[in-house]
Amino acid sequence: MKTNISLDPGKSVQAFYLFFIIHTSQIGAGVMGVPRILVLEAGSDAWISVLIAGVYLHITVFLMLSILRAYDNSDILGIQGDLFGKWIGKILGLMYVLYIFLLVLTVMKNYIEVVQVFIFPEMPIWLMSLFLLSLMVYSIIGGFRVVVGTAFIFFFLTIWLALTIYKPMTYMDWEHFLPVMHHSSPMDLFMGAKQVAYSVLGLEILLFVYPFIEDKKKISLPAHAGVLFTTFLILLVTVVSIGYFSPDQLKATVWATLSLFKIISFSIVERFDFIAVALWMMVIIPNLVLFGWMIVHSMKRLFNTPKKPTLYALAFLLFIASITIEKRVGVNQLTSITSEVGFWIVFVYPWFIYIIVMVKKKWLKRGIS
Repeated sequence: MKTNISLDPGKSVQAFYLFFIIHTSQIGAGVMGVPRILVLEAGSDAWISVLIAGVYLHITVFLMLSILRAYDNSDILGIQGDLFGKWIGKILGLMYVLYIFLLVLTVMKNYIEVVQVFIFPEMPIWLMSLFLLSLMVYSIIGGFRVVVGTAFIFFFLTIWLALTIYKPMTYMDWEHFLPVMHHSSPMDLFMGAKQVAYSVLGLEILLFVYPFIEDKKKISLPAHAGVLFTTFLILLVTVVSIGYFSPDQLKATVWATLSLFKIISFSIVERFDFIAVALWMMVIIPNLVLFGWMIVHSMKRLFNTPKKPTLYALAFLLFIASITIEKRVGVNQLTSITSEVGFWIVFVYPWFIYIIVMVKKKWLKRGIS
């Protein structure tokens, strides 16, 4: 496996698109229930946990960019191979693949469960899985630019949903936030920030798409803008949920973000929450497409496996796994495992790589001098 990647100009994209890549990879199934999880940890001060997590997101982006810029045109797979050797690098790369597989499966299972609860209780899991995986395969076959185009288009097709939150805002009770820092300790706030991890997993895609960005000098602004916008949306739904629901209601509401849509109605649409759940599919499709591409790209880099057979095998394994896990308990366990693994891989592991890269860089400079 080569450390640096050589690309044809037709396979790369402008740095501008990194905003959409990062944001749409982060916003998905996690944001549907994040207010409840945060309130269970930090109470009415959960919004502070979101701000803490947002600051750490920007620090993580800085670390990732520093690691990537230490090489000419490489991704995390090539960097691990350079730092740890061929075989250890492949083992670490395979760990990334397994983690991303869990992430795709978790996104699928959480959305399918939401559809069954809100709209079609009798819909078979296999039918919904087959539909979602078909869209994923169709998009990834088109290549990296089609994958990015999917994130770009679906961002604009769904971002207007954030505007509908104005209705619940009119019913907010600001006394739910008072007194600040009364119901939580600093440790509770940090634990709440850790719980945000699952909702913002996907940031690691930066470590994979970096070689596909043309004007790398302009990469910082869209990368930080992407995580800033993600933080803003999570903060928005958290603040509105705390203000709208009573503390006991929010702790009992699994999908608080989607429940906010229940009070929204129009003259031609009485149950807007049905529409919101259906449209949420366009929120998670970029998740599936981007993460699926990461797996196919990684297997190609690590073991030189052909693209289409790898993609079909991935879809088959996801399909089998999705119909195997049926009950809510299983989905919760899958989500918890993915969240915990993702926290260490996305938000802790980059520090380890950063230190090694910086030490190696200084050692090489001393050797040259």
